[in-house]
Amino acid sequence: MNKRSMRSFSLGLLVSTALIGASYYASPPAAPTEAEIKTFLKQHGLVAVAKEEYDRLRSAQPNAAPKAASKQMSEPSGQTVYVYRLVIQKGDTPETFARELEEAGIIQSARAFNDYLEQHGLTRSICPGVYNVRSDMDYAAIGRLIAEP
Repeated sequence: MNKRSMRSFSLGLLVSTALIGASYYASPPAAPTEAEIKTFLKQHGLVAVAKEEYDRLRSAQPNAAPKAASKQMSEPSGQTVYVYRLVIQKGDTPETFARELEEAGIIQSARAFNDYLEQHGLTRSICPGVYNVRSDMDYAAIGRLIAEP
C-alpha cells in the first residue's frame, strides 16, 4: 500500500464512523417495553391507571375532599403521629437528612425520598433551617416544607 491508498482508506473509515455515529445519536431512543414499565412502577411504588379512570377520579376529588376532611376532624385516628425537628445546615446533602428522617421513623425509605427530591428538581432549592416534620406527611409535603418555591 502506498501513501495515497492508505490516506483514502483512513478517510473512508473516518467518514463512515462519523455517519454511523450521527445516525445513532440522531435516532430517537427505543420505547420501553411493558416489562420495563411495570418494573419501574413497582420500584417507585406507582400505579398506572387508564386515562378515563384518572379523569373520573380527578373529577370526583373536589366533592370527596370536604367529606374526608370533616371525617378526619370528627373521628381521631388510631395512628400515632410523630413530630421530628429537622435541622438542615448550609452544605448538608439531601442524602444526609433523608437518612436522618428514616432513622427517626418519619419516612419509610431515605433512598425513595431522595429519588423524589431529584425527580421533582428540589435538591438544589432546599433551604437551610429548622423544620418540624411529622410522620403523617408524604414526600410532597416534606419537599414543599424544606424547599423554596
